[in-house]
Amino acid sequence: MLRSTFLGFKAAGSALKVNQNLLDIVGQNISNVNTEGYTRQRLDISSVSFSTNNLKYGVNGPVVGQGVATTGISQYRDSFLDLRYRMAASKSGAESVQLDALSDLESVFDEISMDGLDAQFSDFIKQLQSLTSSPTDPVIEGVVRTSASLICQMFNNYSEQIDTIKQQYTGYLKEGAIVNVNQLIKNISKLNKEIKEDNISGNPALELNDQRNMLIDELSSYLEIEVKVNPISIGGGREIDILSIDLLGGSGVNLINGESFKSLDMIKDSATGNIDISIEGTNVTNSISKGQMSGYLKFLNGKGSFGTPEYNGIQYYDNMLDTLANKFAQLLNDANRDDINSVDKPLFGSRNGEPISAGNIKIHDDWAKTNSSYITNTKKASPSGDNSGNTENILYMISLFNSKQDFSTGSGVSLFKGKLQEFFSFTATNLSIQIDDVQKSYDTYSETQYQIDYARNSYSSVNLDEEGVSLLTYSKSYNAAARLMTTLDEMLDTLINRMAV
Repeated sequence: MLRSTFLGFKAAGSALKVNQNLLDIVGQNISNVNTEGYTRQRLDISSVSFSTNNLKYGVNGPVVGQGVATTGISQYRDSFLDLRYRMAASKSGAESVQLDALSDLESVFDEISMDGLDAQFSDFIKQLQSLTSSPTDPVIEGVVRTSASLICQMFNNYSEQIDTIKQQYTGYLKEGAIVNVNQLIKNISKLNKEIKEDNISGNPALELNDQRNMLIDELSSYLEIEVKVNPISIGGGREIDILSIDLLGGSGVNLINGESFKSLDMIKDSATGNIDISIEGTNVTNSISKGQMSGYLKFLNGKGSFGTPEYNGIQYYDNMLDTLANKFAQLLNDANRDDINSVDKPLFGSRNGEPISAGNIKIHDDWAKTNSSYITNTKKASPSGDNSGNTENILYMISLFNSKQDFSTGSGVSLFKGKLQEFFSFTATNLSIQIDDVQKSYDTYSETQYQIDYARNSYSSVNLDEEGVSLLTYSKSYNAAARLMTTLDEMLDTLINRMAV
């Protein structure tokens, strides 16, 4: 069978068109080499086939020379690397927030760069020892009272700093993280709509996909999410993909479904005092286990041994400081009781009438107002009736700082057994160890995230060397197709104008 006269021109013409498109794609990639989030594009091509299933009679011999066709434009993108990157981003995001928050908290318990509570305890012991030289001297006792007052002020300052940090990170969560997450969710849903409209009209909207992927990457640093792509029919045998995002962690809450989306809100549990996250009325706090949101919640809600969640957050360290203040005041108040006259003579009290804590501890009003001796120097009546020279009870007060005490929570959970100053050191040491653990986790997760991002960029980003090779290859292919067109023209000229010669 003699082939169609212009079939060769059709094949050569399709080659010219496809190679021109290939050169256009290379130009697009090169022009966006510095565009943030841009994913390298490629032209999807296929060989044109010749179908004979509708012919009444078969075709003798092979059918060749049908040409090449463009089937679409796609991107060099690995969904598995995207998944791994977003998982690593959620882990490093949680550790990053905790590391910053715990480091800020560590500055409150800093006993190295400046004299803190431990040094003030030592000064109080020193003044008590001075009082033993003249146990009923109101002047020396005034120095003891001043030292005790400084301890109270230091407890108050520590508590105030902790409250400031708590308010600060609550603001970061409410006004920062939640606002950013809600804006990201809204922008992704908006892009979903634009991409859907473009896809329906036949445009792959690859640049819009790049913008959406950047937003999804950012969202994954706040929450652990699952990205799904569901095909839907638009008629005429065509399908387009609709993107949805779910919150992982067992809640099954859908954040984005195509154009629709849901927003996050912060609520406070009046029963536990914890800060919770809700999505349209559904509490999803327990489902947030990774991401920056998880880091904020762990830090703000963590009660450690004092309740749930059993994570050493700011509430744990605040309660530890309150426990120390209460134990200190309780020991000294009990020791100063006048057993001879059966009179309570508390040295410390509360500013608001509630149980003594670091935030409300103060010098008791009776001790603060007296101009005479107030500290009980002995609990044993002297046969002579003169107890002014006895120091037995003052020495007992001093011994309290050198004896081991049992520290426990209000529910009876044991915290520590040791001296008062050792308990404070124990708390500060726990915080330092925790920071060290979080630092190691953050370094591990951030390095993993970096390596995955490097692998992803190696595959998806524009490489000028590769594009340069492609430029030469497609240019030569274009020239070859043009040469084929010229050769076919010469053949046709011979067939028409020279065969009769």
